[in-house]
Amino acid sequence: MTNGIRFACSVLLAAAVAANGVASAAEDNAIVAESLRAAFHSGAADTGSDEANAGLDAIRDIYVVRDFKPIWVRDNGPKTKARALLGELKISGVHGLSPEFYHASEIEALMGSPAPDDLARLDMLLSGAAVDFGGDLANGRLGPDTAPSENAVPPIPLAPADYVAAAEAAENLRDFAGAMLSEDYRYVRLIAKLGEFSRIEASGRWPAIDAGGAAIAAGAEDARMRDIRRLLALAGDLPIALMDGSAVHDEKTVQAVRSFQTRHGLDPTGTIDGATLAAMAVPISTRIRQIKVNLERRRWQNRDLGEDNIYINLADANVKIVHGGRPELFVELLNAPDLALLPTFFGEITGVEVRPSAASPLALTVRSPFVERIAGEGGERTIAVSDLSALLAELVAARAPAGTATDALLSANAPATVAFETPLPLFVTFVTAWANRDGTVHFRGDGSGRDAVVARLLQLD
Repeated sequence: MTNGIRFACSVLLAAAVAANGVASAAEDNAIVAESLRAAFHSGAADTGSDEANAGLDAIRDIYVVRDFKPIWVRDNGPKTKARALLGELKISGVHGLSPEFYHASEIEALMGSPAPDDLARLDMLLSGAAVDFGGDLANGRLGPDTAPSENAVPPIPLAPADYVAAAEAAENLRDFAGAMLSEDYRYVRLIAKLGEFSRIEASGRWPAIDAGGAAIAAGAEDARMRDIRRLLALAGDLPIALMDGSAVHDEKTVQAVRSFQTRHGLDPTGTIDGATLAAMAVPISTRIRQIKVNLERRRWQNRDLGEDNIYINLADANVKIVHGGRPELFVELLNAPDLALLPTFFGEITGVEVRPSAASPLALTVRSPFVERIAGEGGERTIAVSDLSALLAELVAARAPAGTATDALLSANAPATVAFETPLPLFVTFVTAWANRDGTVHFRGDGSGRDAVVARLLQLD
């Protein structure tokens, strides 16, 4: 993606240089060009973007090579491309972002002005919006500089001018936005769920469930079941045809409750107990907020993890080994509470550590800023997992030098390290909402309050 954007930038600059040779004052953007030239020469040029302004010299170079001809407007008003970019900014809410992050109201107000200075201001604001919107989609709005306790993933290195050049060169601004998006299918699925939940909220049909009261066992009759049926149907656990029915917790609703419990990380008993009622009582507005928070976390993951990797979700206490692009093994994270405050980060599993005197004699060595090993027991800078033997066997067979055997490593008398021929990517994150291939959306609790931190920084409250 980075190379493609840099190529687009090069193409734009080359085309601008060629066009500049035949440009004349008769063109219909020469008047605004003079306003832009004056703004840059006086030091008054302002894109509305802190990031773009920090790289203003490079932005200026794009305008210089065009002889300050505007990118987004003409002397008689905005180009079609300007309206297209504004359109993308106005629907940025589909990503859980806000149009006002990108000065959409001011941009829209300037769209109808004939004044050259206003059109110059509009051109600069659109360039700044391309930088901020593109960067937010590519790396997330909250980078390591703004939220180091949540996100420790280095951003994709794109200069502000690259975003402007890529947006200007794009045939379609939807293509520009798409090029910046996470290619992770889980991001796209979660966007779909955000739209679905937003429509349900707008309909006013999501019921309010009282978290108090006695549990509802299978076969029991309870007046609350009518609202619970509606919730289960809207959430996708119960067929819509059964949404309005009796107050009996019948076989169909028992199966639906089990589905609901599974999606919320609860024991799927089918009984509507206190924990299940508490999950049902969460307002849909809170779930929408949770989805938006986790879309941001998915943007931090805008990297190719490769066909083989280990993916750890601290919020779900789940460790997944992926081989050939498909999950091959799931094991439990045993010390999730001790690791609950780790930020999202990338690392590498580099080999196997032999520790004859340790409670767990074998461990996986990790290269990362926060974790040193994965073992059968926890400790400082150590991730503890269940069924370490299965995980080791899988990785030793795939990554260790030929002839390496787990049994031989276990019988070693002295500490040693066996390096993998190729390190295995490791990704550690904290995700409390995700959508599966089957269309189900899953939620997890957040006892450490991390969702609230991200929501505040995203100005969701």
